[in-house]
Amino acid sequence: MYIDLDSCHPPPPTPVGFMSQPLILYVERNAILQTFMQDMFDLAGWRVRCAHNLYSAESCLRSHERYALLLTGEELPPLELIPGRSGLELVTLARQLPHRKNLPILFFSIEDCEQEAKLAGANEFLRKPHDLFLLVDTIRRLIVTGDKK
Repeated sequence: MYIDLDSCHPPPPTPVGFMSQPLILYVERNAILQTFMQDMFDLAGWRVRCAHNLYSAESCLRSHERYALLLTGEELPPLELIPGRSGLELVTLARQLPHRKNLPILFFSIEDCEQEAKLAGANEFLRKPHDLFLLVDTIRRLIVTGDKK
């Protein structure tokens, strides 16, 4: 199920059993890719909260919503709302927040920045679009085992 919140206010009441589905914070500005990924996550049985920009993603991370995973990349508009900020800085922020320090983070990017992503604190790095077929299994592993491979 797709939850589109740019402000991370408490979600409306949910059906019984719904909250047992893991909630993924997915940061993506491309609406077409966002829709495709939401459908894929829905089929996998995961709830998704989408942040369209760094401002809303940062707001979601600072909230006390229980996320099972953060999925982000480097292709975020750096000047959109927070000058000089990037997906790498979002990962760094997540690791600095006490209630997010153990949150599994998957960095999914077209950019060649695997080393930078892991140094920032990402558990895993996948390359768009080449590693798309690995995405569901990688997310499932990270949700279940955290950083273990």
